[in-house]
Amino acid sequence: MKRIKTVICVICVLASLGYSQSSSNNYDLELRKAVLLSDLKTLALEVPKLDGPLARAFAKAEIADAAWTLDRNWALKLLKEAYELTYLTEEEMRKVGTELMGSAPAPPSAIGRARMEVRKRILSVARRDRVFADRLLKDSSVRVTKDDRQMMYAQIARMALEEGDNKAAVHSIEQNISIDPTRMIYVELINDLAIKDRDAADKLILECIANLSSIRPPEKKIALARATPTLMWLVFPNSFFSHTDKKIPSPGADVMRAYVRYVIEYFSAMNRDEPGSLKSARGILLTAWFPLNQYAPELKDEFMQLESLTRTAGKDASLPTKSNEELEEERVRKQKSDALNADQPSDHFIDSMISRGEFETARKLIDKLPEGERKAVLTEQVNAKEAVSLAQKGDLLTSQNLAEQLTRVGSILQVYPLIVQGYVAKKDQTGASAAVHQAMQRLKAANTQPVSSSIRAGMPVEFRPTANEIDGVLSAMTKLAKAVLPIHSLLASEVIDDVVARANASQIDTSQGRTGFDSDLFKSLASKDEIRARSAAESFKDRLRRIVALAAIYQWKAKVLERALLKAA
Repeated sequence: MKRIKTVICVICVLASLGYSQSSSNNYDLELRKAVLLSDLKTLALEVPKLDGPLARAFAKAEIADAAWTLDRNWALKLLKEAYELTYLTEEEMRKVGTELMGSAPAPPSAIGRARMEVRKRILSVARRDRVFADRLLKDSSVRVTKDDRQMMYAQIARMALEEGDNKAAVHSIEQNISIDPTRMIYVELINDLAIKDRDAADKLILECIANLSSIRPPEKKIALARATPTLMWLVFPNSFFSHTDKKIPSPGADVMRAYVRYVIEYFSAMNRDEPGSLKSARGILLTAWFPLNQYAPELKDEFMQLESLTRTAGKDASLPTKSNEELEEERVRKQKSDALNADQPSDHFIDSMISRGEFETARKLIDKLPEGERKAVLTEQVNAKEAVSLAQKGDLLTSQNLAEQLTRVGSILQVYPLIVQGYVAKKDQTGASAAVHQAMQRLKAANTQPVSSSIRAGMPVEFRPTANEIDGVLSAMTKLAKAVLPIHSLLASEVIDDVVARANASQIDTSQGRTGFDSDLFKSLASKDEIRARSAAESFKDRLRRIVALAAIYQWKAKVLERALLKAA
């Protein structure tokens, strides 16, 4: 009996000690939570001192990210305030005026790009609560443009797709379509979704067609003219504007039938409104011929009546005998043959060969060009694209050999971080370190000037980002440091010192919410060496950069604390 009493006493003491230890652990975690929240509140006091509403919006978003698990109500309040700071002014809204369905997107501007990036960051945090994020977007609808609203839904959809949350992606794409179904902004999102879930993508295409069919005058004419290429990219994803690096499953029968019906209704309305106008659009009508025979033969008579109106005397009136995908491949083969036999191949077709991964053909065409900037620019482009392709396939040495020939900052930014990531994946510290050192040397000698608009077509000079918006060298350094950090934290720290020095001398206008670096870098460094991360963060001369870097460190601490609290629960 005495022995039993002794055992019971021991059990009670041990239980008491366990409870006491557990209570102590919980108290310690709650204390850490209170201290971290206090640090964030102190950091938030710096926000009103920032120049410019976008700088304050960006800082609030970063602090809200760290506060999300510590004080949800405060985090939501910060995000709401941040989003409101990105609104257009009353004067800007008056200049926008009425936005018709199908109207062309507004040309890009510096302030527009800045707002887009800040909103993207705000929504990347806000979307953790989908109801809240939807409310943010709906509440802002009268203070932002139609372009802005579609861009935000597109960015949320892209984030959801990258995280594998197809349901959330579908929801955002649906909202995008409802704003303006004629815009191409959501097309690539649907095609990327189709690779994962063809049925879900098909439902969205059917929804798009239904929305297009419901457009009424006066918007109908301009809207439908813009809608046709949008639909063609969706219905024939491997035929028009295709990417050879990703094969997209073709849509199902319901989509093909709906497309054929839509084309016939579109051309019927076009002929009714503007008799004789069909001759200029025969090629578009014929895209429906092949799927009609397979999926909607009952519409053949209607189609043939319209087809007869598109014929032009003396021109080929035959109907296609191959699918649109086969016709596209045939067209590219002919263009390739013509270009190889031409004295001066076009830049556009060389671009096409590079984007299709046909690097050998692209080099043969470039060799035909006379020496000069045009040839140098295209050579740089093919070297960069092939180096990226090789790095993605794991052929790091060959990729690195090509990368040594790169001379422009943008190309170095594309290639070297991928090479470093490849070495890190192979746990090759020596290779990763060599690639980082090589990249840093290339950056010192790199050409930072934009390509002349007379040499390369694309965005007009007046719409291109300036040194006040982008610092390619700073971006490249940031990516290199982030890539090598998992395998060589000391080298990464050295590069981060260069990042800080470069940022302190940068021309980037931080009042527009731009810092020039990815703040995740400081989150990652903190996980390896918090003291060094804080020291680097506090070395920034600019207040926004300091706030953002410190907030990233607090984001890491909040995540560590969240895991500890969950474990203790």
